[in-house]
Amino acid sequence: MTAHNQDRRPATGNRQPATTVRGPGHGASSPDSAVAAMLEQERAHENAWYTRALRERFFEREGFRQLVAWNVAAFRRQVPLRRDMRVLSIGAGLGDYELAIAPAVQHVTAVELSETAAEAARERLRAVGLHNVDVITGAIDTQPFSPQQFDVVYAMGVFHHFLPGQRRELLARVHAWTAPTGWLYVRDPNARGLLRRVLEGWFRRRSTVHAEQETSLDPYLLRDEAVQAGFTDVQIDYIDVVGGPLPWLVRSQSPLLWRAVFGFDKAWLAVPGLRRAASQFALVARR
Repeated sequence: MTAHNQDRRPATGNRQPATTVRGPGHGASSPDSAVAAMLEQERAHENAWYTRALRERFFEREGFRQLVAWNVAAFRRQVPLRRDMRVLSIGAGLGDYELAIAPAVQHVTAVELSETAAEAARERLRAVGLHNVDVITGAIDTQPFSPQQFDVVYAMGVFHHFLPGQRRELLARVHAWTAPTGWLYVRDPNARGLLRRVLEGWFRRRSTVHAEQETSLDPYLLRDEAVQAGFTDVQIDYIDVVGGPLPWLVRSQSPLLWRAVFGFDKAWLAVPGLRRAASQFALVARR
């Protein structure tokens, strides 16, 4: 999952099952068979979604191209990348962020649950000659990463897929994988955002691309969970207002339209009293 993971991820709510299964293969404490079933359900959903997206060239639309560039710029304003950095991407999707970030760092390890998306990401990376990215297919909590292996860990539109228990467990794992003074960057839909509050129910009823457990996140709750996991200097940045949701609804290929959309977002986010009503937020933290 990622830009091509763009919050399709994609909610009918983070409901904890009666069996206490924690979710699709990302750190469960219930019977193995139940965990495996949930993992397979999520993987099937992701594979079907990416197959459709690739067939329809969904993410080649102008709105998504500009959204990826906007998100990368927001990321790089917060995280100063260096050529010696080792980076972990959680939920690589079709590799949009890896394509943008890999040239600026030493190495990227990208984990993606969907086989369909992972193979497409590998093909795209090969096509442009980027050889410093390893795309791993599988659930993030099954990866045998070493303590302090990464200087930067990012997840673009991924954490809102997880149930609360999974999310807390993953943050603890990520803290262990992150090198001292390393960075965590997590971007997700803002449950406190104006458009999210007003239109999310309507949008989800119309959506055919969202998994059941997906839901917007409260940035302050995520901040508290990051602190509990051991991260420091935790900050919340606000990313967009209409530029994130609109590409899902508008297919226009007009660069002028999308420049106007993101120009509106830039003006909105420049007003301190309006920033917290943004549709997407990013949590930025240090190890």
